[in-house]
Amino acid sequence: MMKYNINIYVHEIGLLTIDIPDEIFLVHDLLTSDIQETEAGIWLDLVNKVLSKESPYEEITGNVCTMEVKYDTTKIIFEYAEEGEEDLCFVKTEELENILILWNKAIKNRYKNRK
Repeated sequence: MMKYNINIYVHEIGLLTIDIPDEIFLVHDLLTSDIQETEAGIWLDLVNKVLSKESPYEEITGNVCTMEVKYDTTKIIFEYAEEGEEDLCFVKTEELENILILWNKAIKNRYKNRK
């Protein structure tokens, strides 16, 4: 059971988006900017690598966000924050894994007919 109440849907401009609690607001940017139309692939792989204790720490930087994965908590950093703007958030790594899995399912459903 997930801690957070999230909603993944197709935005009026035709792209997938997600409603997410403010406390983990950068998960939205991570998904919609760095993973938009492709599955979470490497991002989810790194989370799984840490959760399986194959690795104690993994880090990846995409177009907009950096994800620093540790076993209990993952830090997501917004690379283009303006001065005084919130530029990071923390999410339980298991919760992030669940969100990435849901995002993958939504991508598969949304783009299943593309070749």
